[in-house]
Amino acid sequence: MFIAILSDNPAARADFCKKIGKETGSGDITFYTSNFQGTIRTLLEPTLYPDKLQPLLYALSIADYIVLLADSPTPRIGELIVALGLLKKEKGILLSRTELPIKGTVLEKYEHLSSPEEAKQKILSLQAPPAEGELLALIDSAFQVKSVGNVMLGAVKSGSIKKRDKLVYLPSKTEIEVKSIQLNDKEVDEVPAGGRFGICYKGGPIERGILAPPSNSFNLATSIPGTLSKSPFYKSGLPKKIHAYTNLQFVEGTVSDSQLSLEKPLAFLGGKPILLVDPGNPKLRICGTFTPNRRGEFPPF
Repeated sequence: MFIAILSDNPAARADFCKKIGKETGSGDITFYTSNFQGTIRTLLEPTLYPDKLQPLLYALSIADYIVLLADSPTPRIGELIVALGLLKKEKGILLSRTELPIKGTVLEKYEHLSSPEEAKQKILSLQAPPAEGELLALIDSAFQVKSVGNVMLGAVKSGSIKKRDKLVYLPSKTEIEVKSIQLNDKEVDEVPAGGRFGICYKGGPIERGILAPPSNSFNLATSIPGTLSKSPFYKSGLPKKIHAYTNLQFVEGTVSDSQLSLEKPLAFLGGKPILLVDPGNPKLRICGTFTPNRRGEFPPF
């Protein structure tokens, strides 16, 4: 399973992760892996946050569970709470030595602990949530390796990936075929939900995004009808240019009360909120959500 470790203090996040797992990959997100009693737990630390918002959103998209380290109500802790609420991240731990003003926020549903050791033991006792259904994998990086070929790294959120599977990368609709799979540095024939994989594949170049079956539930569009919901904590007027975020995709565009217009196609699910972001705002960078109408309103791709 995947656990996001959050704080407005990068050093505190890294120190906490090192107490639990071994670093297994780094970039704008650093990954730590813990194998305890046969269960593998992957910690995600959004290394470049709070300087950049995107790593936080990437980590939250992958995470099944949250650990928030917070001892005072700073502006960036407030931003984290807004993000957790809008993305409906309702399972987690609040690790704090003080009482914080969390009434009316998603943190009311979190377990409140004051000791890092207690938090560690809680994490090591967590069991992966059920993740049946259609394959959804999120690709966090892709590159070429000499003498190996195209490689992608990512996380399976639901379903599973098997060798020789023929899949589609979204939003570009690139067709790929799985040649080999590595899970925890071992060659395997299948990676289930909750696994972080390395896959060698046949197909064109890809970036961060979604891996899904050829027949799937996603819509793909640049003009999306739906409903705008501005966060009550976002006090500024909406900027002329907005960024839409969902499932490791970050696309610029404009928004009105009933329409989201984007500069390039976005893969999304009807009825599932898309986060609206104002990256240049010096205060709160998360504006609210835009919820697309149901699938029947869109042509198939």
